[in-house]
Parts: sequence; C-alpha cells; structure tokens
Amino acid sequence: MEEKPSRTGLSPKAPTATTKQRAPQKRRAESSRSTGPAKKKARKAPRGAAPHFLVHETDNDMLLIISNVGEEQERPTRKVSKRKRKKPRKGLKKPQQRKRLKKPAVSRGKGGALAEQPVTAGSLGEGSKVSLPSTHPAAGGSWGEQLPVEILVQIFQHVVASEGSVPFLCRVARVCRLWYGAAANPVLWQKVSLGYCWAAPGQKWSPTVEKRALGTVEWLVGHRFSRLRDFALCHWKNHVPFVLKEISKSCPLLASLKLSHCSGVTAESLAMLAECCPELESLNVQHSQVHSSAVVSFLEAAGSRIRHLWLTYSSQTSAIIAALSSGSCPGLQLLEVNTDIKQVSQHFQLPVEQLQVACPHMQVLRLLNVVWSPKTSPRSAPCSRGFPELAELCLATTSYSFVNDGTVQRILWASDRLRVLDLRGCFHITPKALHRLPCPDLEQLYLGLYCSTSYFRMPMEGIHLLTQKWSHSLRELDLASQSFSESSLERAMAALAQGQSQRGGPTLRSLNLTGTKVILSTVCTLIDSCPALTYLNLSSCRHLPRGTKKAYRGREEIRQCLHHLLPSTGEPL
Repeated sequence: MEEKPSRTGLSPKAPTATTKQRAPQKRRAESSRSTGPAKKKARKAPRGAAPHFLVHETDNDMLLIISNVGEEQERPTRKVSKRKRKKPRKGLKKPQQRKRLKKPAVSRGKGGALAEQPVTAGSLGEGSKVSLPSTHPAAGGSWGEQLPVEILVQIFQHVVASEGSVPFLCRVARVCRLWYGAAANPVLWQKVSLGYCWAAPGQKWSPTVEKRALGTVEWLVGHRFSRLRDFALCHWKNHVPFVLKEISKSCPLLASLKLSHCSGVTAESLAMLAECCPELESLNVQHSQVHSSAVVSFLEAAGSRIRHLWLTYSSQTSAIIAALSSGSCPGLQLLEVNTDIKQVSQHFQLPVEQLQVACPHMQVLRLLNVVWSPKTSPRSAPCSRGFPELAELCLATTSYSFVNDGTVQRILWASDRLRVLDLRGCFHITPKALHRLPCPDLEQLYLGLYCSTSYFRMPMEGIHLLTQKWSHSLRELDLASQSFSESSLERAMAALAQGQSQRGGPTLRSLNLTGTKVILSTVCTLIDSCPALTYLNLSSCRHLPRGTKKAYRGREEIRQCLHHLLPSTGEPL
C-alpha cells in the first residue's frame, strides 16, 4: 500500500532511537494524568496583560476611567472546528467533570445591554452578606494591583498637600512595586519640607544616624528632586551648607527656599544657590541664624529676580534694608520683617522714600512687632512715586509704636490699590488721617488695641467717616478696645448697614467689637442688616446684657444672639 502524505508534504520518517525511548514515557505521563484527580491549575495571566479600563485626563484636572469590559463581552465567540473525541482506553477511569456554577439571572434591557437582576433584602436571610459581582477579579487578590497609577498619584497628592512629601512618600514606596512607581512621580516632589526627623527634638545625632541621614538626603536629591520648586529645611543646626549645595547641584527649577530655625548657613552655600538656580525668586530666613553679609551677597547675586523676602529682626537687619534701599532687588514684591519670641527693645529706622524708589513694584509690606520709625530722606534723594502697586500694609505690634498719621501718609500717599490695612497697636492713628487716604476700595481694616497700658485708650471720634467711605467694600473690621463713644459707634454701624442695602449684596463678614461701648440697639440693627456676617465678637462690651458678651461664629450663632437681645429691647420676636 502507498504511504499517505503527511500534512507538511514530506514522507514520514522512521522514528529514531530517542523517539522510541520517549514514547513510553509520554504514554505513562498521559495515563497518570487521566487517572489522577481532576484538578487543573489556573492559568496565570501574562504580566503584560492589557488593563480593563482606559484613563483619560479632562480639562478640569480630573481623570476619567472608562471600562472596556462591555466590549469584550459583546465580541462574537470564535468558531472552533470540531475534533474527534478520543475513546477512553479500557481500564482507565473517566476524568471527573467540574461542576459549573450557575450564572446570575441576566435580563436584557433597552438597547440590548445586559443588566443584572436587582437583589432585594427579602431574598437574603438575616445576617447574610451581599457581595456585588465584580467585573474583573483582583489580580493576586489585592485591590492595589488593579488600581490605576494615575488614581494613586491623585490620592497621594491630597495627602502630600496636607502632610508633606516626607516621610509619607518614603513610607508608601515600601508597600509594593506599583506604589513605589506612583510615589516616584515627580509631580509629588515639587514641594518638600525636610525636618529634623532622624532623632528626638533636642537630641544630637550619633555618627550612625548622621551618616544615614546625609545619605538619605543625598539619594532624595539625586532621584526625587528633579522638579523641586519649593523647599523648606526646618530645625537643622548642622550640615545646612551640605544640604544647600546638594540642592543647588540637582534642582535647577527651585523657586522658593525656606530656612526655619536653622543655623550655620554660610555665604558660600547661598551664593551657589543664586548661581545654579536661575528661577529662585523667594528666600525665607526667619528665625534662622544667618549673617547679614551672607544675605547681602545673595541679594547682590540674585537680586534682579528676587520677588519675596522674609526676615527676622536683629541688629544686622539694617544692613539688609540698606541693600534693598540701594536697588539690589528692583522687582521685590513682598517684604516681611518680624521679631523673635524674645523681642529686641532697640528700634531701627526705615528709609521709606528710598525704599519706594528702589522697589516700585512692592505689593505687600509687613513690619510685625517691630519697633521702628521712618528715616528722614536726604535732600539729594530722588523724588519718590510712592508704592502705587501696594495691596497690603501691616504694621501690627503689641509693644510701643512710633507710627502716627504722618508715617501712614508717607507710605500710602500713592497706594490707590490698597485692600488690607493692619494698624493694630498703633494708638497714634486717627480716623481723620485714614479718611484722607487715596484707596477707595479697602476690604480689611484692623484698628484693635491689644496692649495692657491704660494710656493707650485715648478718646476717639470719627469712626463713622471710615465706615461711610468703605461701606461698599469693607468685609472685615476690627475695633477691639478702641474708646469710641456710643453715638460714634451707632453712626458707624448705621453707615455699614446702609452701604449694605445700597450695594444690594453681602459685604461685612467679620466684626470685632471687643471692649467697646457699643449699645444694644446698635448690635440688633447691625445683625439684622448684614446677612453675610459670620463672625461677631462682643466680649467685654459693658453696655450689653450678661450672657451675650462672647464671640459668635457662624450665621446660626449670630441669629441666636439676636434672639437673646430682642427681649431686652422690648421688641417682638
């Protein structure tokens, strides 16, 4: 008989010796599989399997996850050719068949879409649990392996915004490889605050801890800080130059640097930052031991791009102010000088006119708890144009103040964009001088006195001039401990109520009348006329009944205050 051709078109060859030896082994394996239990190992999904969702980023900083499960279910099944079943050999047991699980009842709704039958509480016994059928089983039984990386990054961003990047991201990176990759996203490392977290407060580092801490900082700078924008170093007493040099080498996008309660800052490290970080525009060295020469050299090197500067007053502050007045930072927009917990009794002189000429783009000027006085400008000084872009002036203090009407007029004579004016503790200021200011739309005015000295409370009049001028824009007003008369306060509150009704929208939101002579009828009229009022402080108001002299927060508490005050006035509820 003729030999049948094979599928490949070649004549079959005789089996070799090796194939003859393997044949019985193969038969034994097949017989053992057929006689063994009917357990089959589940096929492992390939590592590179495509996810069952699509992630799209919208314009509103949201991630849209679209499932493609329905598409897989609606695909037609592939036709497979029927093969002849092999007859089982005699003497071999038939393999056990698996019991097929009953599928849940499925109803086809409109449009041909499949919908599952709703599960009611009556169909379940007491204490039974309802398990929703998942579209896809979690890989490895862990929900974290199925979560998209984009969603993890979004979740981490919320935690980083409240708790910071360190040590949160360092800890979650140890969970699994997926979390490690999400925690390494450069978006999460744009703002970092590094504290003294390797030892207890006040405890020195041992050599082992010191080596580990510096190695960690070096690794973070080299592998995570490529897009660092805002960096803060807190409570470091040693190795500050080492950290600043590492930052300057690997962080070209650094824009803001804060050194809080640090010491040992050198002029060389600050100069390297100014040279290697071309986008650095903000420097905060409050409560840190930094020599004035180091700050001055930094301002001279990077002064053309510096926009924000925070300082703590010391005997060396005058040298920094002199450098600013000489024109080292022409684009400066924010200047804040505060004092440490231990206040210094000596005061410094601020060259107001020279600073106005050197920093014409100043928007925020804060001198907090600082005893200062304006310096007389020389006759040869150029003519000042004031601060035309100034939006906030804060001269608040709890100690003695030399600020008077003339000082405020010298600073604000050209500031028609002013929105915030904080003069708390400046007891020499009168309402008539403030009424002459050129700013038409002031929103926040703070005139409270928080000093214990009795001669600060001098008789005052004319507060109604300020409320009449800014009744259309005033949102926060602080008159704590001011000695305005009852009639003056009544006229001032009436002006606020009238301005509210003329504009037709809510204006006043916060009012502090602590220790004033406000009367009962004035408070009732004010609460009834200002629906946007959410904070009202009536502590120590001598003309109000007992039980109402306290601070009220929220519209509901203020309404309750009105409910208690109306019976005292005799008006119906």
